[in-house]
Amino acid sequence: MPVRAFALLFLLCVASLPVIAQTIRGEVIDMENKRPVDGVNIENVYTELNISTDEKGGFLIAAASGQLLEFKKTGYKTTRVRVPQGYIPPYFRIIMKRGITEIKDVNIAKSNRYDYTADSIRFHELYKHELDFPKMSSIDMIAHPFSALSGKNREIWRFQDDFDYFEKEKYVDRTFNEGIISKFTGLTGDSLHYFMRRYRPTYQQLKTMNDYAFFNFIKVNAEHYRNSNNSRGAQ
Repeated sequence: MPVRAFALLFLLCVASLPVIAQTIRGEVIDMENKRPVDGVNIENVYTELNISTDEKGGFLIAAASGQLLEFKKTGYKTTRVRVPQGYIPPYFRIIMKRGITEIKDVNIAKSNRYDYTADSIRFHELYKHELDFPKMSSIDMIAHPFSALSGKNREIWRFQDDFDYFEKEKYVDRTFNEGIISKFTGLTGDSLHYFMRRYRPTYQQLKTMNDYAFFNFIKVNAEHYRNSNNSRGAQ
């Protein structure tokens, strides 16, 4: 086989491979004293890979875009971070808050709804420089073409878009969670996971629902889920 043909075949094979997880590097610090937190258990929820932070709070873990990392340590509240799609920051600074460690993080408080405001503020502080970087209007792009074409600027703007997507997905994950769904439907195991994938609401849907509408959404879809399963079983 000619060298050129072999090289082309190799590139085509590489291009067809699935996205490979990359190394996520960062540190975990205490929210109150800003000191590093060692011995934090970090799990990639998708791959079940587990590592712990070193004495300086540092960590390295393999994860791909869209995967969820869970940070746990006795005496601290569980923190979850979803690896953003597209641009991934070269370094993650994770802030953990002292408190009672959630056993399953079943977010069933008085309102049963996840309040993401404080969480969003915390993450905005982590990436303040990138998120506060001004976007350019069409007129600005014409007036300042070199800035508009700058690779670094475009990376930051892409990160801003990815961060917005990440925040919305996190809101859905924590509101439409296993604890609440299981409580209102009685579903467990594979049935619960299938139901959550099939009836997962969008961010826009959840933001328009009050508590009553949200719980009714779960119950109505659970009834539909059971009826559709019974219909298939009767055939």
